[in-house]
Amino acid sequence: MLTTYTIEGFENIQYQGFQALSKIERSLTRLYSRYGYHQVATPTFETYDNFVQNGAIPANELFKFISRKGQVLALKPDATLSVARMAAINHHDPNEIIKLFYQTNIYRHFSSPGDVKKEMTQMGVEFFGDNSPECDGEIIEMAIKSLKANGVADVQVDLGHVGFINYLLDELTMSQDERARLFELIENKNLGDIQEFLSTHQYDPKISKIILELPMLYGDPADVFARMTKLCVNQNMQEVVKHLSALYEHLKSVGLAQYVTFDLGFTSSMNYYTDLIFKVYAGNWGAPIIDGGRYNKLSQQFGIDRPACGFAVNLLSLMDYLEEHDLIHVENPPHAVLLYRAGDKARTFETANALRSQGNIAEVFTINSLPSAMIERLAGQRLYQDAEFYVFSHGEVLKWQDQDLVPADRILSIALEPEQE
Repeated sequence: MLTTYTIEGFENIQYQGFQALSKIERSLTRLYSRYGYHQVATPTFETYDNFVQNGAIPANELFKFISRKGQVLALKPDATLSVARMAAINHHDPNEIIKLFYQTNIYRHFSSPGDVKKEMTQMGVEFFGDNSPECDGEIIEMAIKSLKANGVADVQVDLGHVGFINYLLDELTMSQDERARLFELIENKNLGDIQEFLSTHQYDPKISKIILELPMLYGDPADVFARMTKLCVNQNMQEVVKHLSALYEHLKSVGLAQYVTFDLGFTSSMNYYTDLIFKVYAGNWGAPIIDGGRYNKLSQQFGIDRPACGFAVNLLSLMDYLEEHDLIHVENPPHAVLLYRAGDKARTFETANALRSQGNIAEVFTINSLPSAMIERLAGQRLYQDAEFYVFSHGEVLKWQDQDLVPADRILSIALEPEQE
């Protein structure tokens, strides 16, 4: 009796999906490398304290373990913090420009019943040492091209700024829990709940009125900037408008402004973001495929005061979108299956190796029953649906064609061709 063993929130990737996933990874690797980013890898485990000491991720969402030496470890729940740690260890000059990219799995025990996946495969980039609008622009440009390089034509970027909200809330006396709760309400854009929250606290009525306008700060950039300017109550908020305006001008100059919408009413669950945040959507896909933003204070946790900006691509979500929209096509090399009798062994393996040197797939099986019966059994399996079958028997080479074995010369000519470098 066969039993299916599954672990909730984790999934297997079959060979067909793995081929698609590998194609996406190759595409993104080419893209990021051509922008001057260098690939790195970080450990599967990180120290538990790295994630809980700054509240970046709720402690109950971590998979925790105890090492033999008694150290509390966690399966890596986020790649950005790990890469920031690596950058701080290996690059001590806070003014140094560092451009890195990675491919990794992260693990989160989400408390929300709607988030069932606990293991996610990501590729992402991190740009350290530059706080300019042009740096933000390059990150957004690469995020857009991460989808376009894989055939997605309908790309939409929502840009927000957690700094604008935080600088406004700095005008109030409120706890971190109150701030976090208000961020959540603003994210949900429920004005009734925001009004109720504000009415239960003795906040400055002027600031409360501005808070109620935040969820509606979205749409045409020029209109959003004009409305933001009127809401500024301090210099920091004015600097945000200036920075976002410069970023938008940069995106216009590189021909990407049409993909961008500003929405100052959304936030991020990752508490290390300090400024710009963004989400990138493909078509009418409900959830963002890319999340990113600027995190200028995260490196301070590792002793280096260094600005940074980056994003992560949810590879499995991108793969699902591409497959659903028939945008990913994996072309496999020719697949030959060679069956042989004992007297033809040397010739068969010589032919197989020649085929492989030409970039083809070649499998070899010894004949242990009728050749036709072996071929029919293999051909009925999904792995061999596109294969061509050849039989080496008594000095002859036969090809399986139209349910019959016929003389085959093509495979011998291929085997005699010179090897490719």
